[in-house]
Amino acid sequence: MTHVLALPAGTELVGDYRIERVLGAGGFGITYLAKELALARDVTIKEYFPGDFAARNGSYEAVPRSQDSAGDYQWGLERFIAEAQTLAKFDHRNIVRVYRYFRANNTGYMVLQFEEGQSLKTWLQNLGRAPRQYELDRLLEPLLDALALIHSENYLHRDIAPDNIIIRRDGSPVLIDFGSARGDIARQSRTVSALVKPGYSPYEQYAETGSQQGPWTDIYALGATLYHAISGKRPPDAPSRVVKDDLLPAREVALSSYRSSFLAAIDNALALDIKKRPQSIAEWRGQLLAPDPRKQNWTQRTIKHAAKKSSDKPKKVVPAAAE
Repeated sequence: MTHVLALPAGTELVGDYRIERVLGAGGFGITYLAKELALARDVTIKEYFPGDFAARNGSYEAVPRSQDSAGDYQWGLERFIAEAQTLAKFDHRNIVRVYRYFRANNTGYMVLQFEEGQSLKTWLQNLGRAPRQYELDRLLEPLLDALALIHSENYLHRDIAPDNIIIRRDGSPVLIDFGSARGDIARQSRTVSALVKPGYSPYEQYAETGSQQGPWTDIYALGATLYHAISGKRPPDAPSRVVKDDLLPAREVALSSYRSSFLAAIDNALALDIKKRPQSIAEWRGQLLAPDPRKQNWTQRTIKHAAKKSSDKPKKVVPAAAE
């Protein structure tokens, strides 16, 4: 992948890393595959580079496009560094690991563990069928643990979607590409389109402030991701649903057999009304992973029916013997 404003392959950063190639680019940054020279290992490096108000000079430094955008550029840089500092505190197998962050080239960089695998989006496509219940459960439990930890630190992911979950070669999932800093920067610069991902972002993420966001915001996005997994398509975007809610219940779109409680939990997560969604991962987990009531087999039903018939029979009253 190439990007016209990306650092060229071979560029060295702070003498410790060498850029190999571009992995991706978004509205607020460029992501590279790089080599950590001292340890000869691959790492992922995210560069703060807001395309709407940043440019490069001749020495590859990032600079504001104009004097008017200088304030937004610097404000966003501080948010980027703050996010790196927060993410570096998380030490969880299912949250992408931040090794280091630093400033260089008049911008900021975040060095992350390079995760080998495929996105959940690609994993679903390569299955060639709807995922089984046990396959989704195996992914869900560690993802719920990771989100519970994130939320316990009063932090949000804000960009959960099939392309932001990596499935490693051993089958374990990892959350990548947090959107919290991007959301703050987008609100500051009023770039609303960068705040949301249609189908996965709840309605409160379309607002100019983040005051209504909370764990329920990530729950909606993960619920939408599960809806995509079981149906093969994402839900309608939230603003369209506010005008006319055409979202079909999960049980009607599911392409395989799933627990009824699991399908109901997806519907609850996708409620437009914040108060109708689960308010915490702990609350949602109970319904999402709860087993369906065990069905009785023929023998058990027969015994239960016979016992009921016996209890329903009128009892004979034996008269007391005369003295």
